Amino acid sequence: MSTPLLELRDVAKGFPVRDALGRRRGAVRAVDGVSLVVPKGSVLAIVGESGCGKSTLGRLALRLIEADQGQIMFEGEDLRGLSARGLRARRRDMQLIFQDPFASLDPRMTVEQAVAEPLRLHGIVPRAQETQRVAELLSRVGLRPELARRWPHEFSGGQRQRIAIARALASQPKLIIGDEPVSALDVSVQAQVVNLLQDLIRELGLTFVLISHDLGVVRHIADRVAVMYLGRIVEEGPTAQVFGAPRHPYTRALLAAVPGQGHANAPLLEGDIPSPINPPSGCRFRTRCPYAQALCAEQLPPLEGLGHVAACHFQGSLPPALAGQDVDTGGERLRRLQAYFTDQTQKQGELA
Repeated sequence: MSTPLLELRDVAKGFPVRDALGRRRGAVRAVDGVSLVVPKGSVLAIVGESGCGKSTLGRLALRLIEADQGQIMFEGEDLRGLSARGLRARRRDMQLIFQDPFASLDPRMTVEQAVAEPLRLHGIVPRAQETQRVAELLSRVGLRPELARRWPHEFSGGQRQRIAIARALASQPKLIIGDEPVSALDVSVQAQVVNLLQDLIRELGLTFVLISHDLGVVRHIADRVAVMYLGRIVEEGPTAQVFGAPRHPYTRALLAAVPGQGHANAPLLEGDIPSPINPPSGCRFRTRCPYAQALCAEQLPPLEGLGHVAACHFQGSLPPALAGQDVDTGGERLRRLQAYFTDQTQKQGELA
């Protein structure tokens, strides 16, 4: 088997909690023993409720924050063992697209300066060729090159996100992590940006990790899906299988929560998420799970399965879920909009 581009092995991260006097009162286990494999050229989506640890996991994968334990392997090399200089050299191959396009761009830099910054940091092109390369990158993401001298506040949210994507592409990365890259955009703009991301992934052979709570976008773009709950992966597998036949009660509840859609025999979630400072014993989902039994409080269920895994003691005895083709999860509207913008692009190309 070929070496995966990215592999996380038992990665964990806690954040200390202190009282008003600065005394430590515990720790939030944001990520707790996560293992994932991301093959080259694949698209993995990480989904879950707010606060489950998705964004923290993405930042750990890029070593933007330091893990407490585990290994972060990139092309077989442990990033945690690299020096500052070695890590900086590796960062050329790894980029992040942030959620908020209004906050991810420095208002004191023009678009040309923002996009050219990675080129200069990594010495990708000579200074004399920076302007030309920036123009090529802007054209690649659907923006006119003459916009390069404008400031971020002169652009819409969708245009800013395209600029952020151009900046991420500047270093010619092998891996891009998108932390909710379309959640702050209108649905019509989401469709255009999703189209753009799919084209770039296909044309450039990128490996992409999508962090999102939008199941419609996830189902449309991802090859595999990992579902997180309270810092742990509770289900992971091919997108069609996870959406069509979810094995964990939490995954079923997420799908059932989509307005007007969902899975049969999957009651909506009740109650609040337990405190990550003092999570429940055994299965962390048991306090909200309608199928919980005594065993769930006594033992932490392992991820089990072949290709499609889930951490549930009773995954084999749960009521059958609704067939995947009957579950839309909000993706049909996105597909229609994507088809519309694709047709418009083709017509413009024919006229040109």
